[in-house]
Amino acid sequence: MKIYYSADEAENVVNVEFDEVDLKQGIENLVKYIIESAKIHKTNRKRACFFALDGYLGIEWERILKPLEELSEVEDLKMKTMDFSQCYKSLDKIAQKCLSKEKSFGYVYSGKIIDVLDKRSVKRLKKDAEKLGKTLDLLVIFGPGTAIPLLRRLYDQIFYFDITRESLFNASLVRPIYFLGSKNRGQLLNQNFRRFYYVDSQILDKHKRRVLKYMDWYVECNNVNEIKMISRRLYYKILSKLAEKPFRIKPLYYPVVWGGNFLKKIKRLPEEMPNSGQACIVPDENSVKIRLGNVLLEIPFQNVLWANRKKILGEYVDRKFNGAFPFVYWYDDQIDGGHMAIQVHPNGKYLKKHFNERQIRQDESYYIISTGPGAKTYLGLQDDADVKEFYMKARESERTGKRFDYEKYVNYIWTKPGDYFLIPAGTVHASGRNQFVLEIDFEICAYSPGYTFHIYDYVRPDLDGSLRPIHLKHAFNVLKKNRRRKWVLANLAQQPKLLRSGDGWAEYLIGKRRDICFETRRLEFSKMIEDNTNGRFHLLTLVEGEKVLVKPKKGEGYVLEFPDTLIVSSCVGEYMIENLGEGMCKVVKALIP
Repeated sequence: MKIYYSADEAENVVNVEFDEVDLKQGIENLVKYIIESAKIHKTNRKRACFFALDGYLGIEWERILKPLEELSEVEDLKMKTMDFSQCYKSLDKIAQKCLSKEKSFGYVYSGKIIDVLDKRSVKRLKKDAEKLGKTLDLLVIFGPGTAIPLLRRLYDQIFYFDITRESLFNASLVRPIYFLGSKNRGQLLNQNFRRFYYVDSQILDKHKRRVLKYMDWYVECNNVNEIKMISRRLYYKILSKLAEKPFRIKPLYYPVVWGGNFLKKIKRLPEEMPNSGQACIVPDENSVKIRLGNVLLEIPFQNVLWANRKKILGEYVDRKFNGAFPFVYWYDDQIDGGHMAIQVHPNGKYLKKHFNERQIRQDESYYIISTGPGAKTYLGLQDDADVKEFYMKARESERTGKRFDYEKYVNYIWTKPGDYFLIPAGTVHASGRNQFVLEIDFEICAYSPGYTFHIYDYVRPDLDGSLRPIHLKHAFNVLKKNRRRKWVLANLAQQPKLLRSGDGWAEYLIGKRRDICFETRRLEFSKMIEDNTNGRFHLLTLVEGEKVLVKPKKGEGYVLEFPDTLIVSSCVGEYMIENLGEGMCKVVKALIP
């Protein structure tokens, strides 16, 4: 499925001083740099210059190597390239083991890149490279894994070519992208995204995280025609500066079967987009747009986090979750749309046992931003629901395609703007039609889409005409049968509690439970309100009002528009939010207490 984005959204301006030699744009300048380096090296050291062009899945290596070979011929340099993919074992057995038990999910591969390489092939490549180096001026070894520690000392310079997952996934729809290993040419990325999440990304991300620490150059390669080459020094300088100020992650937009068009009306989304049902901010999936003078960079958010864990998360959160960003945000646009599937999410033990995920439960919450006629939220079971009967009805529906009265079993609450519902793991739920919802989720998963176990999806075809999967075994294994209407109203639909107030402003606690790791607050103000991160990062969403300025006491601010979300890093400390529009503003704040 194609991923969409709003063209002018979520730019972060970073002001840092740098030398021109630290940033180069375009393939031509990249190629010139490599050739000039090889010429200098030839003069000074009398042997071949060794370059590692490492990178992520999906890099168009042939479009980089061809002009390099052409210029080396013009400059009368003896050059040769070596493809590192020859060093991989077949990953087919690993993929089969991780994916064969589940049609919808998988088992997270825990190995590293060294575990999927043929060590003899690596040694042979190294030996051949050293031999060739005696007769060449320039030797380029390329492909994912090229700069592994075993070969690091072989190279004079190491480049890392990076691509965002959005660019990778969209590219897979228009050109062939193969999985890791030369023996895996049979299957394309767009034929099996599960393999990417459960196997290849686990290997690639661990490797990338390590190489970024000792690379010489970072190459932003989302568009091979507009690549940007940044020195390691400048790369870390940019990311450090970004982490010291409020910043936004670029949202990604997806059409879904129950989607509405509220977001299409307020965002610059392509007209051909079927609907604007979901927008997501997922740590491993999304990127950060950085404006550096007249240069626009787009770097995976995980890179930003790896470089600035404690600055962004704070020491407590960093230690508690081992450097992982613990939130996932969704915007659920169902205005004039349909219901989500009736669903449930698992606890940490279940995730670990069945999918080899970290033993961290998946909790959710819904903040209702806007509603139309008949808006409702499904949450918990009816007080008199027979769970066995519910299961049998759902099972019959899955087998026969027969609809049934699910509201006999699933509780629902009529909703209005400002309502907030906690959804701890194991609680049956769904967002109903005709509402626009901010979904604040606590989730740390290798499988970025998360674990949503469908119980009932109204026997409706998906956008591609097929029926979406139902996961009754998983769903009823994790379903908390005691979470019924009376308990839900008392525990999950909490009344706001005033925490502090002043002239024209107030802060309310709107959601907190002992079994949920995060808490949610709402800031209400007519002109301005002050706050302090106190060592915990804040996620702020403007849910009512036109736009606000979020500004640290020291440093640069960010203008946040409705209904956008930004991160205030833990290192920011004191900051203020100023209303730049008319009327009252309401900002939802999520944090790890």
